[in-house]
Amino acid sequence: MRQRASFTAFRRSWIGLLACGVILLSSRPIEAAENRFAFSVHISLSRKAAARLAATSEAIIVSASYSGNPIPAAEKEADEIGQIDLGIENVETPGKGGTVYVTGTKINRDHLRWLKGPVLLNLNVYSARRGGPDNILACDFFDGKLEHAVRKPLSLHCSLIAENAKTKHKY
Repeated sequence: MRQRASFTAFRRSWIGLLACGVILLSSRPIEAAENRFAFSVHISLSRKAAARLAATSEAIIVSASYSGNPIPAAEKEADEIGQIDLGIENVETPGKGGTVYVTGTKINRDHLRWLKGPVLLNLNVYSARRGGPDNILACDFFDGKLEHAVRKPLSLHCSLIAENAKTKHKY
């Protein structure tokens, strides 16, 4: 009887640990599912950019700027280019490239009621300027509907400005 009781306690503790592990492992997808503004972006680097970032311990900034077109009643709330500013979220990541998760938590949700149409996203990537005063990266950028970025991860490529590589507009 005693052996069975200890086995039951052992089994319960493992079930609890497994449940905690499932919750921890799945917290990001649940968070993303609940936040319709979250998305991922994969940053790839040219060989020269990767070497320079590593040599200078430079970081990368992913800057997401959210906006939208105003409904007629909210036109007075629009910025100088005629859009409703919803906020900016900057995510710093080590200068190694890879996948960056943008939470979308910086969006001013109160201003969503002023929008006619979808939330727009302008996404730029640049160096963090720790090794000097200037950005050293030339990166692809995204400028389009946020829903496209949320639907599937974006892929942006960066090279050194000095490489004179063409950047691409993703949308």
